[in-house]
Amino acid sequence: MPPPPQTIISVNLDLPRAVAVMAVFFDHLSGSLHNRNWGSLGRFGVILFFVHTSLVLMASLGRLDRPDESAPSLAAAFWIRRFFRIYPLSVLFVLLVPIFHIPSDPGLTYSWIGIKDFLCNLALIQNLTYGNDILSPLWSLPLEVQMYLLLPFAYFAIRGDRRFRSLALWGLSVVLALAVPRISERLNVFMYAPCFTSGIVAYDLLRSQRWRWKLPAWVWPIGVLAMIALFGPHDNISLPGKIVRAWVLTLLLAILYANVREGRSNWMHRIFHWIAEHSYGIYLSHIVVFWIVLYRMALFPQWARVTALIAGAIGIPALLYVSLEKPLILTGAHVARRLLRRSATGRNLEPDKCRQRM
Repeated sequence: MPPPPQTIISVNLDLPRAVAVMAVFFDHLSGSLHNRNWGSLGRFGVILFFVHTSLVLMASLGRLDRPDESAPSLAAAFWIRRFFRIYPLSVLFVLLVPIFHIPSDPGLTYSWIGIKDFLCNLALIQNLTYGNDILSPLWSLPLEVQMYLLLPFAYFAIRGDRRFRSLALWGLSVVLALAVPRISERLNVFMYAPCFTSGIVAYDLLRSQRWRWKLPAWVWPIGVLAMIALFGPHDNISLPGKIVRAWVLTLLLAILYANVREGRSNWMHRIFHWIAEHSYGIYLSHIVVFWIVLYRMALFPQWARVTALIAGAIGIPALLYVSLEKPLILTGAHVARRLLRRSATGRNLEPDKCRQRM
């Protein structure tokens, strides 16, 4: 299978991830300051994460894939990389909460959630056990982890020359989203399946050179903002109440992404790239920063609190990325490569073993 197009890692991809984390940040900051509730803005930010993540991870699977690679080895290498990417930082914050008595939201009072829920938060399975989130942003991480388990199978379904099967896959995901959560709320990951599958559609369309509109690059940021506006960011309706709208908008966004030209890198893109690169740290740390600045520093002068907010919002994610995220991302990639090499070596030696037995 040929490698995926280089535009998979692109100026255009940095925009939705940066916008997503900024939407969550602004929503929680507005709520912490008791201003107008922008809950739907933050929730659609998470939806953008889902689309972006599945698109990027499909490309990651494409880069790992080789003509002689076995499906189990490829899936195992993918899961290893994702484990090293998501768990170290989430485990750190789950451990910090009880140590420093950090509330799940800045305006709340800290209370111990119990050993069962604590362990479920460490494992990121709290949605499966109806557990409480020890920190409010953690609600989305179990959904991502469960999506990681399913994504290689979606990749195998559309790999090679199987073009546009992703659209059928998206239709199937809608059926599952309508049916499976009614069986059990523990399976609520399926409610978001069309959003994740929209990223798969974008990947599938992008690698096809036959169906490309080549819209100008400036259409892309306008399209992202238009989707946010159409979702209705200025209310506090729960995601289940607007989930069908999210499915449709994410599919439209995926189709648009696959059919716009790549934007040019400039100073604004460098800002978006930094935000996108540090988005996981921003996502997990911003609630802690708000709690420190707005409540633990309540008696400090306003200028000191504003300075601490800016420094914490930028400095903590930067420190986390350099000291924890990046080294462990590289470690996961190294372990995955060794697994794939060992698998390839084993397959190459197998004929010799057979001849020796004969």
